[in-house]
Amino acid sequence: MFFQSTIQQSVKLGGTGLHSGTETTVTLLPAPVDTGIVFIPDMCDMNSGVTAHFDNLRDTRNAITIGSNGYDIKTIEHFMATFYAYGITNLYVVVKGYEMPILDGSSLQIVEAIEGARIQEQNAFYDTFYLPYPVWVEENGSYLIALPSTAFKITYTIDFTSKSSAIGTQTAHFVVNRDTYKNSIAPARTFGFYEDLDALRANSLALGGTIDNALLYTKEGLVNNDLRFDNECVRHKILDLIGDLSLTGQSIAAHFIAYKSGHSMDMKLVKKLDMVIKRNRSTRKLPRKILSRRKVQFERFKRKMNI
Repeated sequence: MFFQSTIQQSVKLGGTGLHSGTETTVTLLPAPVDTGIVFIPDMCDMNSGVTAHFDNLRDTRNAITIGSNGYDIKTIEHFMATFYAYGITNLYVVVKGYEMPILDGSSLQIVEAIEGARIQEQNAFYDTFYLPYPVWVEENGSYLIALPSTAFKITYTIDFTSKSSAIGTQTAHFVVNRDTYKNSIAPARTFGFYEDLDALRANSLALGGTIDNALLYTKEGLVNNDLRFDNECVRHKILDLIGDLSLTGQSIAAHFIAYKSGHSMDMKLVKKLDMVIKRNRSTRKLPRKILSRRKVQFERFKRKMNI
């Protein structure tokens, strides 16, 4: 349990949308307790926005899109990851446009904006949900597992050997808190592949992508000049996962283990977590036979995936 929080003063960010290629301006405003993170179209009142929650999920193709009341906002995951890692629970996000700016492809500028606006604790508690039993999803050899833990931890492995030898297989593990997020996760930039550009742009995606806001890989190497970390790609996948998990609308203590996951699989797990959270709130304590059954199911899953 900790205190709800917002920011002390408004702050503005602007830039290009990664997929739309259009200019977007974002203003972060303090919000009262129990508001949540609410995205609002520019020039509209505070009641016309969409709350960042799984219930409002619209799309997971190449980014996270949420929407309600006729308003959709795309590519929210980098902003949401920062709010989540910094424990910001209440915020108005006023957007002039329909896609969040990609900035430099990382969350560094968002971190700087939040720290510049200063975090304000509020006079209300915010519970941490402790996962009571393993929850997982798997598909075509990829998986994402959530295990009970006393802390928020992520272990992630990617394998892009077939797409680029310069990425290959990468693994990273972090106990996620404000410091590790700021120094080890937030600087990691989004990445993509040269061979996919034509197909993406034919589908009106990656229209705003450049080597100034994304790492671009060919089969043999990196087009950009340098990396911020040797395993920058897997660190960015962790950043994305944090942003996706934030759509539970709940601080969660669990150990997440990902192998070749992505937004779609992340959201399948979030759906399951959402069900567990809601069930726990209504029953508070699960019958022992349910916990025992989940243990047996998880052991079968591990054997199937050779974990």
